[in-house]
Amino acid sequence: MPYTVGHPVQSPADFYGRQRQINQLFEIIGGGHPQSANIIGLPGSGKTSFLRHIAHPSVMVRHVRHPERMVMVYVDMASCKTPALFYYRILTQLKMSLGQVNTGFLWKESPPDQTTIYDVEAYLCHYPLHRVVLLLDDFDALNQETFDRHFLTELRAMTSVNDYDLVCVTTALADLHHLGSRLGLPTTSPFFNIFAPAAIYLAEMETAVIPPLITEPALQTGTPLSAADVAQIQQLAGTLPYLLQVTAARWLYHKRLDGSPIMGVVQTQLLAELSVYFGQWWARLDACQRQILTELETADPAAGSASFTPFTRAEAERRLRQFGLIVERGRHTAVNGDLFTAWIRQHTAVPRHEIAGAMADTAVIPAYSNI
Repeated sequence: MPYTVGHPVQSPADFYGRQRQINQLFEIIGGGHPQSANIIGLPGSGKTSFLRHIAHPSVMVRHVRHPERMVMVYVDMASCKTPALFYYRILTQLKMSLGQVNTGFLWKESPPDQTTIYDVEAYLCHYPLHRVVLLLDDFDALNQETFDRHFLTELRAMTSVNDYDLVCVTTALADLHHLGSRLGLPTTSPFFNIFAPAAIYLAEMETAVIPPLITEPALQTGTPLSAADVAQIQQLAGTLPYLLQVTAARWLYHKRLDGSPIMGVVQTQLLAELSVYFGQWWARLDACQRQILTELETADPAAGSASFTPFTRAEAERRLRQFGLIVERGRHTAVNGDLFTAWIRQHTAVPRHEIAGAMADTAVIPAYSNI
């Protein structure tokens, strides 16, 4: 299959768009006074692909004055069960990138299952001219049974010493204050001060890159897609990258099979395949955000009877825009893509008093309430 579906993009040649976010990130981590950065996006927004892309040497050389002095260390935080494993993986990757060093008599390296921050620091002190960037993917998946606020305090300490140069780039589903609260970190903790004030959101793709994202992979199969094909794929998928890839792949399959995809058939198949995926989005939205989406799908301001203050609605709408779940269509605001719109219609196809009751129930759930 020519489209990248279900796994991260590996080659810069297959990565489309996100140039504004790339520039923004390198401005944060690449200057003389770097900061850490948090990248936020829903599942499927391309967070892992983004990290792998910016770590590629051919990308770094275009954005960093001395790319030979920048070392990117990728860690999937969901697979780190303990802080010791986290530090061991960092240390292992540093040795692969920079080589082995003798830390001398002052520090004896710990066994793998007992690796600590001090093992990493003892190594980094040998490379004061390099900037180490920790790419901490799925950062809010930390297991709170083994990771606590002291771990976040250690991360802050690593970015604040003068003996070496280190910053963090995290990806998450929500603002880092949610993770800090879950791990018992006070909102006034200096941990949050090491990050740039504004998070980088990965939402809808730039309009200009959508046609090549759809057509160029199809050309590899010898089955070109027309402008009409592109328009119908985009109508179904909207402008979010994962949905564009999935829809284009399904469309191309029918194009090669019978030469004439039927939009309704493709939509029905994709709704069945993506139901769990859309359900993950829905579960991470609060009651006000769900009500706004339901209203937009039905074009009925009374679609949900739960009432919210103007401030709450404005904040909920702002979050939905940041995630690319709602977009502007001419002078109107709309749900992004026919697929998600149809799923909302199916998911909320219950009497309105039941919708209101469900919203009242979910309103008390604090998890991701500010997404």
